[in-house]
Amino acid sequence: MYKPYSIYTPPYDLTSGGIRVLWGLYGWLLAKGETVILNGIPDDPDSMIAIYPEIVNGSPLKCGTVVRYILQTPGVMSMFGQPSPTTEEYKTNPLYKNDKFFVFSRIYDTFGVDDDHILFLPILNLHIFKNQGLKRTKTCYLVGKGQNQMKHPKDSIEITREFAQDQQALADLLNKCSVFYCYDRLSAMMEISRLCGARVQYYGDFPLKELTRYEPGMNGLGYTDEKVQLDVDDFRAHYIDMIREFDRKLDYFIDVTQK
Repeated sequence: MYKPYSIYTPPYDLTSGGIRVLWGLYGWLLAKGETVILNGIPDDPDSMIAIYPEIVNGSPLKCGTVVRYILQTPGVMSMFGQPSPTTEEYKTNPLYKNDKFFVFSRIYDTFGVDDDHILFLPILNLHIFKNQGLKRTKTCYLVGKGQNQMKHPKDSIEITREFAQDQQALADLLNKCSVFYCYDRLSAMMEISRLCGARVQYYGDFPLKELTRYEPGMNGLGYTDEKVQLDVDDFRAHYIDMIREFDRKLDYFIDVTQK
């Protein structure tokens, strides 16, 4: 019997990658013709499939089928001040034994899922984030969830959550920047920068060799200016390919979760 979906998500936040992924999944499922709601509690719980990010403890929607969409290393983030389950809890607590697990990126895969269960959802607006062909005289940086190591030039412009609310202004700034310095451990700003033509200097806490094993389309990402190369058209084509790959994998997601 077919079951509709209910996605459990915090309110929409343009600057939160994880929240945008959940809302993006909502839109993609609708486009596939699926019946899907946000945070809806069904009259008959067994009749629906709940989709939770890894920050959710238990199953607040009480649905008969539960999908865990792992968007970050389990146990790192919290929700409403309550720590999220760790990988060990997911593996050993009987509460989660029948749940189906999909992982946003290999770098967060502490479960050892197969490739079909890696569900990277591209969320960036390619109409806004593109190379405008402007003269690049600036640099910018993001601290985010990382530590400011002061490796950027003194006149670099800091990108804050408040500034990033205006996506067009963000794209316009990045089109005037030659280099984007990233101290965050992993941020969609790296992809945004490359789409806009700004190379990325990464100073997050992932070793670059480890990051390059999992994070797709690595051109334009490095530690030093001399070693960084960026082909904007190539990366844009790669990002479009990732959208097509997600479309294919979402069909598999639907098949698996409906069983």
